[in-house]
Amino acid sequence: MKIPAGERALQDLILFAVESKFFTLFSLLFGVSFAIQIGSAKRQGVAFLPRISRRLATLLLFGLAHIFFLWDGDILVIYALSGALLVTMRHLSNRAIRRWIVSLLAAPASLVLVGFIWTLAARLTPAGAKSLAASDATIVSSFADTTATQELLKATWLGGGVARLHTYLELLPLLLSRIPTVLAMFLLGLAIGRGDFLGAIGEKSGVLKVVAVRALISGAAVMGLILAATKFLPPTSALIAIIEDQYIAGPLLCIGYASAFVLAHRARPDARFFRVLMPMGRMALTNYLLQSLVLAWVSYGWGLGLALSLNGYQVLVLSVGLFCAQLLLSRVWLSAFHYGPCEWLWRCATYRRWMALRLR
Repeated sequence: MKIPAGERALQDLILFAVESKFFTLFSLLFGVSFAIQIGSAKRQGVAFLPRISRRLATLLLFGLAHIFFLWDGDILVIYALSGALLVTMRHLSNRAIRRWIVSLLAAPASLVLVGFIWTLAARLTPAGAKSLAASDATIVSSFADTTATQELLKATWLGGGVARLHTYLELLPLLLSRIPTVLAMFLLGLAIGRGDFLGAIGEKSGVLKVVAVRALISGAAVMGLILAATKFLPPTSALIAIIEDQYIAGPLLCIGYASAFVLAHRARPDARFFRVLMPMGRMALTNYLLQSLVLAWVSYGWGLGLALSLNGYQVLVLSVGLFCAQLLLSRVWLSAFHYGPCEWLWRCATYRRWMALRLR
């Protein structure tokens, strides 16, 4: 089925600016939060390891429930697994952290680049061209195959859980390939959070400007090459090229976005834009799961069953509308409660006691 030019342009824009940029951004924030947890445990004189272990175990349970009940594209399980690795690396010096970040991103990026070059070179031989032509056809047919979606359209809410678990296991190698990027961003956030950087943002404005400009330009340049690959190269080569988004372009643009956002906040800390976003940020886990609940209800058979009916623009309008609704809902909720409902459960499990929820 040929995709209309306008919808293909929308897909290109999302790939360029969104895909692999925001799970890396949340990974960076997770690392900062991890550093704050270390500092909090030290100030309170409590053991850090048992507390963070409960926190990560609870996150893992949220992720598994998310997969079974709502969506097989979950990131929380990967966060929990990567967080366990971060625990073992928490005592690394900042110099060692820098080496680990470079290694975690450069090693898989280099392997992907070698694989990409091999697909181009192999096409120059008759046997390689034949083999890769078959691979291209398989990729095209797999993307066009809607069998799994049709099965979910027929399934009940709980009945679809088995199918979602099966799909998640099929996607597991691809999902695990995100661990190097997630762990690298965790480590970067840890280094930022445990130093004096956050407390001296005003003095670091010059550094942030340089970082923002360089990261945004270089990330955009890499994404431009990746988009060109999707336009002019056969499917197998193009698909391999896209993987570089999560190892190179995604982290670069994530750092660029974060730096630009901090600079904008520094310039106008009382701007209404930031005040509107804050409540939603305080309920990030709840809002993440709520988005899955609403969109699964819209998509799957136990809800409206529109998964194969909506075009890209309709999905975009739906997503923007849901985001705006969550902005309002988060503000209303936090006017009466300390935390979002999922954040409250997470904190109770982490601290092993019932935390006050309702504001007095």
